[in-house]
Amino acid sequence: MKRNLVEIAFEITYLCNLRCTHCYNKEFVKKPQPEMSTEQIFKALKKIRDFGAYKLKIGGGEPFMRKDFFDVYDYSVSLGYETNFSSNGLIVKKNIENMLERNIDKIQISLDNIGEKHDKFRNFEGLFEIVKGSISELNKNGIKINIATTLTKDNYNDLEQILDFCRDNDIFRWKIMKYIPDSCSDKLLLSKEDYKEAVLRLLDYKEECDISPEIIVAREFDMIKVPCDYNDMQCFGGKSFLSLKPNGDVTPCSYTYDIVCGNITEDSVEDIWNSEKMLEFSKDYYDCECQYADKCKGGCKAVSHFMKKEFDCDPYCWVK
Repeated sequence: MKRNLVEIAFEITYLCNLRCTHCYNKEFVKKPQPEMSTEQIFKALKKIRDFGAYKLKIGGGEPFMRKDFFDVYDYSVSLGYETNFSSNGLIVKKNIENMLERNIDKIQISLDNIGEKHDKFRNFEGLFEIVKGSISELNKNGIKINIATTLTKDNYNDLEQILDFCRDNDIFRWKIMKYIPDSCSDKLLLSKEDYKEAVLRLLDYKEECDISPEIIVAREFDMIKVPCDYNDMQCFGGKSFLSLKPNGDVTPCSYTYDIVCGNITEDSVEDIWNSEKMLEFSKDYYDCECQYADKCKGGCKAVSHFMKKEFDCDPYCWVK
């Protein structure tokens, strides 16, 4: 595969108004690190755009916690980026007016369960009702809502309730994401059997939902039910995707915070993109005994990295 940088996941800030159980940035949230200034962000986005990237996803932390968030958003759009962003939903209402002024027509909101279970998972009492109110206001103003749910041991039995919530609240798209563990002993990590069972249910829901919401499952989930076309199964970290951290560090994947390939305030995009670590991460995984390996390339490298301490076949693959 020819390596052309297309998409950037930009974590704009370490600041967050929640302390979520599954946050992979929890140590940075507890002790925030220095962040790029507005001017440094502008220069970074320009450098990356000039290199050819044109898709930008802004996350955090909580993006709305940065006072210059909409300045950065405006600048990214002016550069020609297809710009989207996500939020935990806590302070969305305060920012709807700014969104409407810019004709922003969609936003991703995180929702990992219903009611008190969501509050407990994100360690904020009353959060679910606040998020529900934010969703109501977004709907009133015609802003499409994508719900993002991370599949864990805490919510794999509650997926139908989350789907019902999406149906009842005019959610445009429901995206279920794979949980990336810290290690094999991670308490949120599903057993392989429970993981498979939950994913099969999700794929059944996907077949049943002809209209709304559109259900998006992580690419590797599709592998277990209809093994037919895995062109989108592979990890694109270091191939067409990279992650930009609040301090300017660049990693091949949002989750692999420990694989720093350079810093955008000091290094050229070309040097970062062609660094030894980025190239190593981008290498394809092959297995001559697996008929699907040439399509999936081993699946999610972040899971392999944290569970097996190497870039190998995704430990949760049950096709092989």
